[in-house]
Amino acid sequence: MSTFQEKRKYARLDIRSKINFSIQETPEKETPLERFRGIGKNIGAEGLLFSCDKKLATGTLLDLEIIFSKKPDPIYLTGKVRWCKEIGDSEKKTFEVGVQFSSINKNHVLLLIKYVCGNLSVDEISSLN
Repeated sequence: MSTFQEKRKYARLDIRSKINFSIQETPEKETPLERFRGIGKNIGAEGLLFSCDKKLATGTLLDLEIIFSKKPDPIYLTGKVRWCKEIGDSEKKTFEVGVQFSSINKNHVLLLIKYVCGNLSVDEISSLN
């Protein structure tokens, strides 16, 4: 019997947010301007887990936009696909995607953590931008 060993350095926070993303580059040279949608599942200081209907290759670079329902402005960041696995039934393919952030504004990290933890009101978050 094998035991699970956590590899993350930081805790993850559960989220339920809209994720818009575009592909910067892929091995298949897909058009980078095409936009896709997903749903955020959890987020941490170094990465994000979301689900979508697009299979993404490991190593794919993404431009991400996280949209919280009560926050007026989205948070933008860049990340690299670390893994992608199919979930759900075979009729409608859905994928879970693990992304490691490659560039993120430190102020956006603070905003993310404070917003997700509920420590700031929407007005306070807007004033930090």
